[in-house]
Amino acid sequence: MNYRIALLDDHQVVLESFANLLATSSRFRVVGMASDKRSLLHILEQNRLEGEPVDVLVTDLIMPDLNGADLVLELKKYDPNLAILVLSGSDDPEQIRRAFQAGANGFVTKTADKAELFDAILAVAAGRRYMDSRIMLFEEKARTVAADALLTDRETQIVRLILDELSSNQIAERLFISFNTVETHRKRIYQKLGVTTALGLMKFALHQGFIR
Repeated sequence: MNYRIALLDDHQVVLESFANLLATSSRFRVVGMASDKRSLLHILEQNRLEGEPVDVLVTDLIMPDLNGADLVLELKKYDPNLAILVLSGSDDPEQIRRAFQAGANGFVTKTADKAELFDAILAVAAGRRYMDSRIMLFEEKARTVAADALLTDRETQIVRLILDELSSNQIAERLFISFNTVETHRKRIYQKLGVTTALGLMKFALHQGFIR
């Protein structure tokens, strides 16, 4: 199947480079390039009136006088069937979350290679969600740093012992501290990490990976 692609970016060289890249595949046909919202809406409307609507919009996230998330929301209201792939140099998790909340179908950084770009377009065109693997690693690293920063060295030590299935009495003996001190640390750890049981702590450690 041949997919009709529209491109939006405020840099002409980016538009031309990406259009040339897409031209190397028989799966894609660039039907319009825009550097602002007005031009983009004209392209979308023109193709719709011709009976061949755009399948996928590839758009930057951060452009002068244009909020990427707001644009995604507006375009989804205009055409709910339009697949939107954000191609951006930004790896700010908050901006990415806002874009997805607005209705974006996928996100790829501008450092992605040709194969990943093509995979991303094919995925969103087929109705699937696509997230750049580098962003997932970035968010995981950010969560790891944040979780580690919450705990003191002693608390981290106690977490490891809890995960080794030691009881509070055993931890107290191992660290030469009182049972009550262990329980106080345990309570603070649970409060900081938002868990209520040792099982919850285990799940947090597995999902967040902040203890290796």
